[in-house]
Amino acid sequence: MIRQLAVSVLLIALAYVYSLPALHRAKRWEEFPNLTFTFDCSDRAVGFYADTEHHCQIFHMCDEDGRRIPYICANETSFNQEFRVCDWEYNFECQQAPQWYYLNELTYVTDPPKPRDLSNIVPV
Repeated sequence: MIRQLAVSVLLIALAYVYSLPALHRAKRWEEFPNLTFTFDCSDRAVGFYADTEHHCQIFHMCDEDGRRIPYICANETSFNQEFRVCDWEYNFECQQAPQWYYLNELTYVTDPPKPRDLSNIVPV
């Protein structure tokens, strides 16, 4: 009986703890009422880009079709473009983010396939 009660309390506590981040994220967007974006993904490589207009607290994922998907960093953090993560604001200068945009161009680059040497193939 006591074991069942302890397990129930533990499960309720875990459910509560796991629900907190979702509530926090929803409240975070409320800090930016009537938010508008001028950031444009057309002619940009696929990747993540800090929005310097919003002090890097917001960043955008640009997809292969030029669509923009905005994201927001947690409180007291901003998007560190060099490492492409939300980081403590004192670890980098937001206004220097555009100098690191080129890293997105390197992320999805692949080498073209090498031509195969067909000279040693024997016909059947």
